[in-house]
Order: sequence, then structure tokens, then C-alpha cells
Amino acid sequence: GFWMGGCVKSAFSYAAGLAVIRRTAEADVVRLRRYEVPIKRVARNLCLDPALIAGIISQESRAGLLLDNGWDQDRQKYGLMQLTRQQYHPFGMWDSEEHINQGATILILAINEVRANHPTWTWDRQLR
Repeated sequence: GFWMGGCVKSAFSYAAGLAVIRRTAEADVVRLRRYEVPIKRVARNLCLDPALIAGIISQESRAGLLLDNGWDQDRQKYGLMQLTRQQYHPFGMWDSEEHINQGATILILAINEVRANHPTWTWDRQLR
């Protein structure tokens, strides 16, 4: 299947990915298929669940549907994963593997920061 993760020992778990994907609009799944290969490759390289990346792409940009040439309406956020213009210089085209890799790397840093600051929280709460 599309959403199978590969890093069994990873804290960035399959169950957490599924929780995100459950909130994904069904309509986005069709658009997400075009990014299946880069999502899976980035996920494998970073030991993330591909469902987590796909869920964020769905949530942030409806898998590209809401974007104008990669930008949001206010032209402040860019790409499938909607990186903010102020914080990050975006890598690659808005729907490229480089962009997905950058967004997923930022995600890991953010999750690790939350985990360090709130070690007693459950994994689900840390992820939220």
C-alpha cells in the first residue's frame, strides 16, 4: 500500500502517521499519488512515516490545490508543506522532492524540540 512505513524502530511512528492521515481529505489522496515516490524516498531517508508527510501536505496545501505557483494566498508560505518565507529559504520547486525533504527535516527538528521540552507528554500529544 501507499502508506507503509519502513523504519520500524523509528519514534516517528506508523500509528501517528495514520492519525494524521485519518484527517486527510479523501479528495487529496488522488493528488497525493503524484508525490508518492518522493514522499516515500524522503520518509525512508529520514526514518519518518510517509503517512505523516502526506498528511501534512494534505493539511497545509490540500496537496497543491490551494496554491498559486507554489504560494499561498498571502504569498507568505511556499510549497506543498507551506514553509514560511520569513523563516526558511525554500529549496527546490514547490512540489519537488527537495522541498518535501526540507519540510520533513524541519518537521523532525520541531518534533524533537517539543519532545525535549515536554518529555513526559505522550507521543501523540508531542506530535500534535
